[in-house]
Amino acid sequence: MKILFFFLSMLCCTQIFSQGVWIHAGNISQSNNDNVYSMTSNSSGDLFATSWAVGVFKSTDQGMSWSLSGLQGKRVSTLRTAPDGNIYALSKTVDFSYIHRSTDNGNTWKDVDTRSFPLNYAGGGEIVFPSDGSIVASYSVTVGPLIGNVSTFVFKSTDNGNSWVQTQRINAGFIGGMAITNDNNIFLGTSLGGVVYSSNNGNSFNLLNTFPQVFIAAIFKAPDNSVYVSDAFNLHRSTDNGLSFTNAGINITNNYLGEAGVNSNGDLYVSMDDGNVYLSENNGLNWSVINNGLPSSVNIKTFFSYLGKMYCGTGNSGIYYFDNLTSVNPNIENVNEFELYQNYPNPFNPVTNLKFNISAKGFTSLKIYNNIGREVAVIVKSELERGTYNYNFDASNLPSGIYFYKLISGESSIVKKMNLIK
Repeated sequence: MKILFFFLSMLCCTQIFSQGVWIHAGNISQSNNDNVYSMTSNSSGDLFATSWAVGVFKSTDQGMSWSLSGLQGKRVSTLRTAPDGNIYALSKTVDFSYIHRSTDNGNTWKDVDTRSFPLNYAGGGEIVFPSDGSIVASYSVTVGPLIGNVSTFVFKSTDNGNSWVQTQRINAGFIGGMAITNDNNIFLGTSLGGVVYSSNNGNSFNLLNTFPQVFIAAIFKAPDNSVYVSDAFNLHRSTDNGLSFTNAGINITNNYLGEAGVNSNGDLYVSMDDGNVYLSENNGLNWSVINNGLPSSVNIKTFFSYLGKMYCGTGNSGIYYFDNLTSVNPNIENVNEFELYQNYPNPFNPVTNLKFNISAKGFTSLKIYNNIGREVAVIVKSELERGTYNYNFDASNLPSGIYFYKLISGESSIVKKMNLIK
């Protein structure tokens, strides 16, 4: 069988003696000063990102290179992919707010809803997809008479995004994120009124009395269906659909919380307004600073979990992803052979461990290919010291099937087979 190779993503790596490193993805623009407010991906593994007032960009190689996908010149704040594969975007001008849709993986875009909001200086929005096939979008609008008078407008489509109706106006300031749980409860954060929720697929929203009416920075759902709400100083978790919340432990009171997110493993990421970024791998019990590789005083606009990695979009420095090496054996005296071990577990669903030895320092790559030879993941592609390495590979976004993983270091190479069963 002829072997061609396609690209997807992977999991990462941090040496046992470091906290990992943020690696800059390829430049979106030549100047690399893009304001990236949102990211999404499709089932083919393509990655999409916004660049404020520039447009939507697409990458087919995990963010290493980018090309303009469309919506050129638009101030796009939100990108989301529907279960049917269509991609939706929210954008605005001073006088109009738009909902856009692409039905061909970002090659072309159509304005499916246009609303006139004169002198609108507000921004931000979110889109969720209830299981009944409807689509719920919300965004902030200046309602006047002062610039600071802002409301959140909620719209719904029941015909695959072809038409939209307004379901509610929430007079509680800017939107602070929106998330939907597995049982279709929608939680929406506001800047002035805490959290509101909908139990009827976005037709109406009510105040969530179990959370204080404070500024909400972000709301997101974890893989275990927990709901996280971040206010200005802390992160809070609910495991009972918002009936109660517990402190997730960041507890930093001398700086404001900026963005927050979760990856496919349930690891929590939080950015603060002083430029520090924090990681918790145990549901908020412990946190570590993970600034290595980021520009000083970075302004993170969004976190996005993509094929096992956490990506972040920044306010003026493009996109980074976190590389978190699981382990490196510093006892190199016993590493005398170039060896690739069988992945474990195998078969696996969806995470497996890949272990290998390299007997001499050199440029090393470990890549994953599907059964027709398309490259679907790059686990490592850099110069490594002699030693034993372990990497986790997360195939959450891949279908079941036979995959091959190939290790190359110097002039040596080995290929092995593994079986993903979902």
